[in-house]
Amino acid sequence: MKTFKVLSIDGGGIKGLYSATILNKIEKQLIKDSGDNSLRIVDYFDLICGTSTGGLIALALSLGISTEEICKFYTQHGPKIFRWSKGKIPLIRQALLYGKYSDKKLKKALYEVLKNNKIKNSKCLLCIPTFDITHGTYEIFKYDHPEGNLSRDNELLMVDVALATSAAPTYFPIAEMKQHDNKLYADGGLWANNPSLIGYTEALRYFVGENKAYDNIQLLSISSLNSKQTFLPFSRRKRSFIGWRQQLFDSCLTGQSEFCNIFLESLSQTTSNLDYYRIKGDIKNPIHSKSIQIDFSDKTSLSLLSQYGNDMYHSVKKDIVPYFINKKTYITNNEF
Repeated sequence: MKTFKVLSIDGGGIKGLYSATILNKIEKQLIKDSGDNSLRIVDYFDLICGTSTGGLIALALSLGISTEEICKFYTQHGPKIFRWSKGKIPLIRQALLYGKYSDKKLKKALYEVLKNNKIKNSKCLLCIPTFDITHGTYEIFKYDHPEGNLSRDNELLMVDVALATSAAPTYFPIAEMKQHDNKLYADGGLWANNPSLIGYTEALRYFVGENKAYDNIQLLSISSLNSKQTFLPFSRRKRSFIGWRQQLFDSCLTGQSEFCNIFLESLSQTTSNLDYYRIKGDIKNPIHSKSIQIDFSDKTSLSLLSQYGNDMYHSVKKDIVPYFINKKTYITNNEF
C-alpha cells in the first residue's frame, strides 16, 4: 500500500503563530529522534495546503525553511505588520476608509523569508486557495504537476501568491497579480479557511485510486486558534458592521472550518482510503479570547499563542506519530 501524505493549515492572521509553534515542536522532535539536523516538515508530506496565514506557512515549509524561522516571522514582524490594531482610529480606517492596514510591511517581511523563490522551487506539491474577485470565483494556486497537465503557476513569485491568499477584506488591500493579467484577489478564507478538503480532492483527482500511483490518503490538518463568537440572550439584534466588528469575520472563518472538519471526520469513518486527523485549537478562557484576535500582536498575545501551541503539541503528540513514521514519496522537479 502506497500512501499519499497531505498537510493542511488553516488561516487566521497572527494566530498562525499557534500553528507554526506546533510544527516547530514536531520538527524539533523529529530532529532529536533521528539525529539529523537537516530534517524538515516538508520531508514528510507530498502535498501541503494552506490558506491565508496558513498559506504563508505552507509556502515557507515547501522551501525547506525551518519552523524556527517561521515562528520568528510572526514574533518579529507581526507587531510591525499589525501596528495600531486597537482603538477607534483603526476601526474607522477599517469601516469607512481604505482598510485597517497597508500591505507594504507584510510584503517586505515576506521577501525576507520567501525571497525571490517561485512556486517551481517548492519541494512538494502545493495548493494555496484565494478568491478571484475579478471573475467572482474561487481559485487555487498549485505546483504545476504533470498528473494534472498543469502549466500556469510555477513561474509565480511566492511572495505574490502569499499576498493573494492573505488579502483579508477590510484588513489588507486587494492583491493584484501582474503575471495573471492583473487579476485581483482576496483572502482564500472567504471560501476555504480550512483547506483540508482541497487537499483531499486534489489527492483523489490526480494521485490516489485505481490506476493511480497511490492507494490511500493520510491527511493531517491543523486548525487556527479560535474562540467561539457568541452573543448572550436578549443581546441587541440590530447591528451595523461596527456593531459586529471582529465577530463577523471570525464567525465566518470558524463556521466553514468546522464544517469542513465534520465532513472529513464523517468521510474517514466510511471511507477506507482516508486516514484523517485534525489538531484543533479552541480558546476556552474568555480572558484569553480578548487578547487572541486575528491582528493582535502585542507581547501578551504572542506569548499566549506560543503557550497554546506548546500545550496542544504535548496533548496530541502521541496521536500524530503515525503521520511522521514515513517520509513523502512524491518528488518534484526541484528535487532532482
